[in-house]
Amino acid sequence: MKLESWHSSEDKRRWKLVRTDNYTDVPGEIVTADEITGECSVDVGGETKTLSFGPGGIRIVGRRR
Repeated sequence: MKLESWHSSEDKRRWKLVRTDNYTDVPGEIVTADEITGECSVDVGGETKTLSFGPGGIRIVGRRR
């Protein structure tokens, strides 16, 4: 799965990022994310951070309601 900057914020809030090495959540709101490359950009407290966890390093999963 891949989330791009053009996806609506509302759509992206339905998802969260989970690291596949230790299964912890990646903090912040998703700006972009790509499960294949393991790269993502997240907004943490108004600052955008670009992270790379390597190929297959993240999963995009639905948030529980």
